[in-house]
Amino acid sequence: MSTVLVVGADSSLVEGALADLGDEDLVVVDASVERLEAIEEEVEDPRVWFMIGDAEVIPLPDDSVDEVVGISGSSEVERVTR
Repeated sequence: MSTVLVVGADSSLVEGALADLGDEDLVVVDASVERLEAIEEEVEDPRVWFMIGDAEVIPLPDDSVDEVVGISGSSEVERVTR
C-alpha cells in the first residue's frame, strides 16, 4: 500500500489528491489546527489522516510516502519520500 502526502490543508489540493487515490492513504499536514479541522469536516474519508506540521517539519518517518502534493524541493519532503 502506498501513501500520498498533501502539504497544506488546501481543499482543492486535498480533493484533487482524493480524486486520484486508489487504496492509498492520504496524509494532510498543515501548521494550522483551524485549517486541519475545517478540512476534516469537509472530507469524511477513512483513508485520510490529518497531522500538524509544515514543509520544514513533517511528522512522518524517513521514506514513508510515495507521492507529495503541494510542495516540492524541501529537504524535509525529500526525507519522507521513498
